[in-house]
Amino acid sequence: MFPRPLLFSVLLTSIAAAADRSPVVEVTDKPAKVENLGGGRFFVDFGEETFGNIRITSKDVPSGTKVRVHMGEKLSAPQTIDRKPGPSIRYQTQELALSPGVAASPALKWAPPDWMKEGWLELQKGAGQVMPFRYVELENMPASFTAEQIQRVSLQVPFDENAAAFTSSSPELNAVWNLCKHSVKATSFMGLYVDGDRERKPYEADALINQLSHYCLDARYDTGRLTHEYLLEKPTWPTEWRLQSVILAWHDYLWSGDDTSLKKHYNELVGRAMVQQRTPEGLFQGWNKGDIRDIVDWPAVERDGYDMNPPVKTVVTAFHYRAVVLLAEIAGQLGKREDAAKFKAMAEASYKAVNDTLWDETKGCYVDGFDPATKNRSGHASSHANFFPLALGLVPAERMPRVAAFLKSRGMVCSVYGAQFLLEALYDSGEAETALSLLTSNGLRSWRNMSEKVGATITLEAWDPSLKPNLDWNHAWATAPSNVIPRKLMGIDPLEPGFKRFQVKPQTAGLKEAKVKLPTPKGAIVLDITGTSAADWKAKIVVPAGTAAEFECPFAGQPVVTGSANKTPSRVLRQEKGRSVVGLPPGTWVLALK
Repeated sequence: MFPRPLLFSVLLTSIAAAADRSPVVEVTDKPAKVENLGGGRFFVDFGEETFGNIRITSKDVPSGTKVRVHMGEKLSAPQTIDRKPGPSIRYQTQELALSPGVAASPALKWAPPDWMKEGWLELQKGAGQVMPFRYVELENMPASFTAEQIQRVSLQVPFDENAAAFTSSSPELNAVWNLCKHSVKATSFMGLYVDGDRERKPYEADALINQLSHYCLDARYDTGRLTHEYLLEKPTWPTEWRLQSVILAWHDYLWSGDDTSLKKHYNELVGRAMVQQRTPEGLFQGWNKGDIRDIVDWPAVERDGYDMNPPVKTVVTAFHYRAVVLLAEIAGQLGKREDAAKFKAMAEASYKAVNDTLWDETKGCYVDGFDPATKNRSGHASSHANFFPLALGLVPAERMPRVAAFLKSRGMVCSVYGAQFLLEALYDSGEAETALSLLTSNGLRSWRNMSEKVGATITLEAWDPSLKPNLDWNHAWATAPSNVIPRKLMGIDPLEPGFKRFQVKPQTAGLKEAKVKLPTPKGAIVLDITGTSAADWKAKIVVPAGTAAEFECPFAGQPVVTGSANKTPSRVLRQEKGRSVVGLPPGTWVLALK
């Protein structure tokens, strides 16, 4: 059985959304703890951070009583909110007038950073101002104050707490998944995916990770789609992130099965591939200056020494390659056969050019870039120049072992954003043990560092304040585990739009047991796996009506499939590296090996 989720209390009121945003709702919860510190001072801990405000209602407070309210994300000492937490970590203090039986809330404030001239979002019409906080301190409260007299009122998109679940034999992995799940829900307060409270602005890279994570937690696709469409109209500056618009569009279609947005925005998506930047061979020539600039990773300290000088960067070309691969698929779906053939030919040329030009046979990996004018190749090989191509489909099968070995030797030398692609690359090359060790690590660059050492309950903008001193404590682009765990560790991914057909390729490594519930438009897929070898491995899966699964067994052996009352039998479809791929129609199935 899955553990019961921690639920917010009553859903209060729906706030009207603009046409281009998901609706948001007000949700209330009660404190996890209230402590009387004496002298009218109380410390309140809500247990987890959300974007909201407090509401105080006291029946016996003298009319006109003025209390001092402190709200914040971070403590400086036990029972003491940090009054100077850092440039992007939130703290506010307000004086609040109370009257008997009248609900009162502080007048919270928000302003963009001084350097930011445009691009932030305002809260939706009818929403009161909010801030991210977990802790509250109250001064000059009557001694009769109790936990029942204070509520937190938070904003978020509608979110089904029971749509997804994950549990395993690793308490550390379970905690990481729960951290990321809460982060996706709590940061949805704008009705679009934004990059946190500092800017309150959508960015493509943030949206890409947030989208997949949200899809793996709730079968609601509107927030991801609307954020993507907003960014088509208002793109941000990094080269790769503009290229990612094509990936965002494909994810929306593949997961939801709805091609409306593809049809509406096809021409904009073609423009996002920026094919005018292709070299004759099929590499992509980016920018180091100007309104559009190559980024590779952020913050810059997380680039593993990447050589940013060459105009052709391996990372940027990898994203361009993925864009034209998907444009070929999109054009085919929309019946644009000539376009499909054109983009397919571009993808094939880029694939050849990357592997002919950017591969270093001596090093056994890809280098960072290339200068078409001088024909000089970068002498530096970063982790990024290898995990991005691997995750985005550019590495031939015969080179995967050498690239994977290089990545294993480097470890987690990227940002929380880069971690999405590093983990995908490791799973795609069969390095599940290494990927699991990174997911459960408590090192500096880890999710456990965020929660156990830093003390955050929403994922951070960067791994640690030492790596980005102005980081904020509410960035959903660090939620890779909430999509990597179901998609790569448990191996569930759509093969056809709307999950008409999906793959199951579990790589649970040393986990003795793992169970996931993944929402889809056609109902939940539930997968329960036990065992770490062919001798004791067993899987039970619920395949929803209207879908079909292709289940790749993780070990060699003859599959034994039992269980469903459905009259359609299972069958072995093919062999993949000596492992059986079993076709499963709708029903409940149990698989083992002999």
